[in-house]
Amino acid sequence: MELSRRKMLLTGASAAAGIVGLSAVPGAAAEEAKPMVAACGLSCMTCPLMKAGKCKGCASGTEASEEMVAKKPCPVLKCAAMKKIDYCGTGCKMFTKCPKLVGRPYDKSFLAMIEKRLG
Repeated sequence: MELSRRKMLLTGASAAAGIVGLSAVPGAAAEEAKPMVAACGLSCMTCPLMKAGKCKGCASGTEASEEMVAKKPCPVLKCAAMKKIDYCGTGCKMFTKCPKLVGRPYDKSFLAMIEKRLG
C-alpha cells in the first residue's frame, strides 16, 4: 500500500497507514477520531508507555485540560500548556535548545541536526 506523502504530513504516519487512535482530550467526540500526538511531537500509538497500558495518551499543549496537565508527570506537556502552543517543534523557538526534550524524547544529536538544518 502506497501512502500519500501529503496525507502522512497532514495527518501523521499512523493515520496515513490506517492506524488511528481516538483523541485523549476529555470530551472529544468519537467521530473526531485522530491520531494522538503529544506536545513533544511523538505519536502516542508508537509510545511504549501506551502500549504497556501505563498511559492513556497525551494531547497537544492547547488541547490539554488543566486536570490532564496536573496528573501527567510530563514537563514537556506542562510547558506547552503554559505557553499555549500545540507542539514544541512547530510552536516554540527554544525547541532545539530545550533541556526538557534532550534525552527524552529526543537525542541531543537529533536536536542539533534540526537546528543546523533550520539554520
